[in-house]
Amino acid sequence: MNTRRVVMTILALALIAGLAACGKKYEPETGYTATDNLQILLDRVTRTLSGVNNPASAEAALPVLAEVSEEFDRLAERLPNLTESARAEMSSQAARAMPGLKDNARRINNSDGIDLLGPTMNELVNKLARLL
Repeated sequence: MNTRRVVMTILALALIAGLAACGKKYEPETGYTATDNLQILLDRVTRTLSGVNNPASAEAALPVLAEVSEEFDRLAERLPNLTESARAEMSSQAARAMPGLKDNARRINNSDGIDLLGPTMNELVNKLARLL
């Protein structure tokens, strides 16, 4: 009988704790914030593009940039769950990064042999704009 009472008490406390968290905006406690994740992705784009100088390297960069594009989508999906200050921080970081990303997209689009990355770069610019 005591065991049953203890189990019921634990379940009741877990339910109360779960209900108390409903509706709260939060960032998961992973050690990284959404802004950290955005910076990691932007750094990855920069590193990837720094090695692109011919059609073969452009082809090799496509899967990496496509993966970053998918991660931008995931960040955009998380926006509504972030605190107001976290959203503002992400927007600020996206705004700071936008000119560099646009410059890279222009460079790629205007370069013979590596312009096959153009559509992917334009997609990245559009997805970063969603984070503003």
